[in-house]
Amino acid sequence: MNKYRRFTIAPLLITFLLLFVSGCTKQSLPLFYYTLESSNQASVSQTEFRQNILVGPIIISSFLDKGQLITQNSAYSVSIEEQHRWAGNLKEMLSHALINSLSLDLGSNSVYTFPNSYGLKALQVELTFTHFEEDTNGQALTQARWKIIDSTHAILYATTSTYTIQPDDKNHRSLVKGLSIGLNKLSKDIADAIRTVSPSKE
Repeated sequence: MNKYRRFTIAPLLITFLLLFVSGCTKQSLPLFYYTLESSNQASVSQTEFRQNILVGPIIISSFLDKGQLITQNSAYSVSIEEQHRWAGNLKEMLSHALINSLSLDLGSNSVYTFPNSYGLKALQVELTFTHFEEDTNGQALTQARWKIIDSTHAILYATTSTYTIQPDDKNHRSLVKGLSIGLNKLSKDIADAIRTVSPSKE
């Protein structure tokens, strides 16, 4: 009798365990990846800007350096958007986008990533991104402290720039578009400052 019960109960236990395990297994959520859009504007310079420019180093606040998009909940908390991520290293993406935009803004083919192995004499743009996320008002917030340094390491210009762009819609694609617009505005301001301080305005 006991032997018969054991054989009867065994399949029920196996079925119960399978149901329990399948119930505990979470379905994986889809992931979405985003890239920054460089400025697609035509060059505004009448003549080519011939001063070499180095972009970097670029520093980003640690809470932005997670791989995911960030949303501010309040002045004291943020949400890390696990499903919505940058398609690559954010610092590298910022560098490439700025170089492309500055090349257009200055009408120059002499904008490079810092450090440059060729030992070029150049102006250098250092940046620290303190914000690059959705703010509490639902706007795309870009904020950076930046400075222009000459080849002797003297600071020629330093400021903090803040840009808030209202996204077209309440989705992450529109947020990234707004962040890209803010980055392009930053590039234009940097280009204007470079023209002002450059010893070579040929």
